[in-house]
Amino acid sequence: MDNGAYQKYKQENPDVYTPLSTYDYLEWFVQEMTLAEVVVCGLAAVLAVYALYKIFLKRKNKNTDDPDA
Repeated sequence: MDNGAYQKYKQENPDVYTPLSTYDYLEWFVQEMTLAEVVVCGLAAVLAVYALYKIFLKRKNKNTDDPDA
């Protein structure tokens, strides 16, 4: 029905499966992180942990203050 266009395409562009184990290394980032980037990421992580701590602390205090719970 497609007059062989798909077969012609597959013949010109074969599937290539390259397993990841053939690569020498895989990196998280394209280049090395600078000191400023490390500091910003670390600060973001600390703030996220602090925010989660405050949320859980507020929830714990709310549950202990409520006598109906």
